[in-house]
Amino acid sequence: MKSATGALYLDALARLLPPENAELLEIGCGHGEVLLEARERGFRVSGVELSAHAAAIANRRLGTEAVSVGAAETLPLAPGRFTAVLAADVIEHVRNPESWLLRIREMLVPGGIVLLITPSLDSWTRRLLGSRWMEYKVEHLYYFSAASIRLLLERCGFHEIRVSPSRKVLTIDYISRHFDRFRVPILSPLIGLLRRAVPGRLAHRHLLVPASGLMATARKAGVRPQ
Repeated sequence: MKSATGALYLDALARLLPPENAELLEIGCGHGEVLLEARERGFRVSGVELSAHAAAIANRRLGTEAVSVGAAETLPLAPGRFTAVLAADVIEHVRNPESWLLRIREMLVPGGIVLLITPSLDSWTRRLLGSRWMEYKVEHLYYFSAASIRLLLERCGFHEIRVSPSRKVLTIDYISRHFDRFRVPILSPLIGLLRRAVPGRLAHRHLLVPASGLMATARKAGVRPQ
């Protein structure tokens, strides 16, 4: 699911810059699923991951020490190095989103692209569930709407900003386990009932789902990468 969802993010990047020989940094790269897919498409890849265990798995899968352990704000990453920076489900966790985005802007080449995925206050799930929204978690420090993420990116010196609802590749089994962990009255039991009614093969089939988040892309000023 992570690889298939990551492919959607890479499709969005490919519409904005050519992947051949472009250098991609993924912040919060986990086990490296998206980096593997990106490398297959021609990107040169690097990653940043807080979990040393996850970073070790990613490096083993990539066959090289491409993933560093730590935070993008503090690691000695060279300015003007990356053609694109991808951060999926990260910005809502950082303590100072503005300084974090300024650091990303510093790391990008002129004309480079940042792609952000984050829970959206505009999403249909937030509107439906209200205060029971599953994205209201103690580890999420900030929440964004399309308007507020655009304003933040503008304040940090980005332009050509595009914001749209994000989509993810999920399965009925995954959705059921998620709502079993993050309980929502009425909805969690209904989804659990659906999971029990669906045969195993169908329950694990990939589905393209309008998610609870947004996708924002923006460009650093300067000559675009060729």
